This record gives sequence, structure tokens and C-alpha cells, in this order.
Amino acid sequence: MPTNDALDRLYDSPDFLIRRAHQVASAAFAEACADLDLTPAQYAALFALRHRAPIGQNELGRVIALDRATMSLVIRLLRERDLVSASDDPTDKRRSLLALTRSGRLLLSRAEKASWRASEELLAVLSPAQAATLMELLGLLTGVHRPGPSPAPQ
Repeated sequence: MPTNDALDRLYDSPDFLIRRAHQVASAAFAEACADLDLTPAQYAALFALRHRAPIGQNELGRVIALDRATMSLVIRLLRERDLVSASDDPTDKRRSLLALTRSGRLLLSRAEKASWRASEELLAVLSPAQAATLMELLGLLTGVHRPGPSPAPQ
């Protein structure tokens, strides 16, 4: 049986800790949004569409950092639920432009509140300064930089 010291290398590994943090964050989101039948990727797509629509599927995938195959699945599922609509791009007939439907906006409103609560609970184990530092460091690590604190949802 290995000693705790033998596991220290694993527990001190950034990839292990990031994977574990992802599990914790995913579980918090899943619990908060269980009644909405929404994944974090679907939520990100709806959120980005509210601010960037009309937008093409490939561009949306770049905005929310999803590969083409995953983005295609996310959009297919959202369209099947009538949360997202697609229309022809008037400048490029090979491309569709995506936008939120009324149902998509309503669901996003509910999901945003639930997601915000999950994020608050996730960060509650940290002091406000630690939470700000964590968010700054995660932004650096992922290449997502944004000035200032996140605004609370309305």
C-alpha cells in the first residue's frame, strides 16, 4: 500500500488538480441546472448567441472554444429543442447564421441564474481575494483575458 507521500506527486500535479477542479465545477453546474436539461457547452452556446448573434456555427465554436464536431452536436441538440434557429447568410449561401429563439432566451435566463449560483457556491470555499486570484490565473492559463470583475447577472 503506497503512503500518502507517494501520492503527493499526483496531488501536486497541475493536470490532476485541473481535472479534479473540472469535475467539481461540472458537478456543481449539473446540479444547479438539472431541471433545465442543459450541459455547460450548451449553456455557453446560448450565452454567446445572446451577445453575438447572428453568427455562424464555426465562429461560435471559436468564441466558446469548442471543436467543430462538438459544436455541431451542441447546435443540433439546441435546434431540436427549438432553442436556436438557423437562417441563410445573405452574403454566403453556404453558411447558416444562428440566433436564439424566444424559448432559447427564456431558458438562458433561467440557466444564467442557476449557473451564477453554482459559481458562487464553487468559489465560496475561497476568500474574495483568493477567488479573484484563481479567476485571474485560470484566465492566464486558458488564454481568456478580461479586465475587471465579472458582473452579477441581472
